[in-house]
Order: sequence, then C-alpha cells, then structure tokens
Amino acid sequence: MKQLDDTELFTRIQADDRYAFSELVNRYSEILFRFIQRRVSCTEDSEDILQEVFVSLWNQRHKITITLSLYPYLFKTAKYKIIDWTVNEQKKVFRAEKLHASLQETFISPTSEEELLAKELAILIDTEIDKMPITMKSAFSLSRKESMSIKDIASELAISEQTVKNNISLALGWLKLRFK
Repeated sequence: MKQLDDTELFTRIQADDRYAFSELVNRYSEILFRFIQRRVSCTEDSEDILQEVFVSLWNQRHKITITLSLYPYLFKTAKYKIIDWTVNEQKKVFRAEKLHASLQETFISPTSEEELLAKELAILIDTEIDKMPITMKSAFSLSRKESMSIKDIASELAISEQTVKNNISLALGWLKLRFK
C-alpha cells in the first residue's frame, strides 16, 4: 500500500479499510507528532492530541472530501486540536487558581510550616520560570504574576495574541513536567 497516493489511500479508508487507515497513520504520525510537540511540549499531551487527530479522521471519513493530499487536512485538524487543548489547559489553570483563592479565604491563618512550604514551592516555581526562554517567561509572568490579559500581554511584548496563548500553554506544560 505504500505506493498508493493519498487520494487512493483515503478512498480505501472511506470504504472502511482498516489496513489503509493503518498505512495512513504510519505515513503521517511522525511528522504530525513533531508539529504538535513543538506547540505543546508535553509528550503525553502531544500523543493524546495525535490520537485525537486520527480518531477524528476515522470518524469523519465518510463526510470528508480529499482532492490531492491528506496533509493539509491532517495539519489543520491538528492545529484545531492544539487550540482546543490550549483552551482546556487555560480553563484548568483558571479553575485551580479560583479554587486556591477560595481556599485562601477559608483558612484564617496558615501555620508556620505551611508558610515555609509555600515559600519553598514559590522559590522552586520561580527557579523553573527563570529557566524558560525569554518570550515564554515574559508571557507567563505577565499573565500569572501581573494578571494581565492576553491582549495586553501581546501589546506589551509586541507579539500576536496567539503567540502569547501558545507561550503560556508551553510554560504550563513546562511546569507540569517539572512538578509531576
């Protein structure tokens, strides 16, 4: 099947040929994974997104029309899956921050040990943030420490809003890997 072009391969996939689908996955997995990995940085999340791209293709195979190549369709799908992942990660952070704030209000005064642990954790987090590339560090710090909006950060750093979002999600992935 390796000699089949994308349109012939996809025609077989539309006819529910699982071997053709397997060939397609083998053909595009590596390049799609690298594309996703550059934007997400966390290997496990990248693998999940890659799987979602191929599951989406399989589920939509009867509705899709491919004229020349599957390459544009797969990369566009990957791009949208990365955006969905980024939005979900930002929602998780927002919920965690909100929970943290509500817990702060609940506790009247932390113990000395809790304060010491919090300070140590803050130092560890700051150390990891200092290791980040400058744009990622700036976007993340302005977002989390200065509570600036995406739009304001983009204006401040003279980069696009999407670049700010990508850098914040990369920073979150960075921290997630370091503090597992």
